Amino acid sequence: MTATPSGAAGAVVAYLRAQRDAIAANEPEVRAGDEDAVHDMRVAIRRTRSTLRSFRGMWDRERVDSLRDELKWLADRLGPVRDGHVMASRLSGAVRAEPRQLVVGPVEARIQQHLGHDTSDAMERVRGALDGDRYAKLLAETDALIAAAADRGDGWVRKRVRKAVRRADRMLDGAHAPDDHDRDVQLHAARKAYKRARYAAEPFHRKPAQLMAKRLKALQDVLGLHQDTVVTRAVLRDLGMRAFREGGNAFTYGLLHARQQIAGEAALADLPGATKRARRKKVRRWLA
Repeated sequence: MTATPSGAAGAVVAYLRAQRDAIAANEPEVRAGDEDAVHDMRVAIRRTRSTLRSFRGMWDRERVDSLRDELKWLADRLGPVRDGHVMASRLSGAVRAEPRQLVVGPVEARIQQHLGHDTSDAMERVRGALDGDRYAKLLAETDALIAAAADRGDGWVRKRVRKAVRRADRMLDGAHAPDDHDRDVQLHAARKAYKRARYAAEPFHRKPAQLMAKRLKALQDVLGLHQDTVVTRAVLRDLGMRAFREGGNAFTYGLLHARQQIAGEAALADLPGATKRARRKKVRRWLA
């Protein structure tokens, strides 16, 4: 009979259970289209998938991989809704911040029309997913997997966190491609790796672990600000090209694109400091 997880492994199980509960608790508000609930459910799914990956040795590998695939299916339904809300708000704010003479044409109205239509369609797909048997089975399998967790020693758990952190460090250190696009892809991959490392540290309430999670989040946020500008530039390019094809003026979209380019480089100026703070010995010492 498998021992009930205790110590660090027990903390991992408790963390997983809290994420599963957060997914279910946000369901009514997600169905109603609440932006915060969509975000909270999406984050809980990310944390669940990441935890299952980081500590997959506590479960049967095949079951873990299958559940992670199902969680990704649900996350992929939620993503366009959340991203659409955030992008519409970000771009509307950017347009309003420009001097009136630099906003040529119905720029904000076009943005809201384009993104609003896409978000509405995406929200219907979310409701359809939540109504189906697949979602119910996902929750049931999450419960079953949590109950089937094998015990592991504290040293084994710390090793898994250490592995996640070191992997993120290597990815960031290798993100120096000469081509801007390739560099942006590498930085985005490093950001996702640091997010996984942060989630691996979050289950533990010891001050050193919480300090590391905090520092990793700060580093992840710097990389996230840069990635936001990458995504926003792509949307602005599409909107500008659409306006041009429809006989409109794309000047303002190009201007906003340039502003985002500058903002992205400004965000990266904070990267060395955030990296240094996240790698200090006092932050990592608990993993030894």
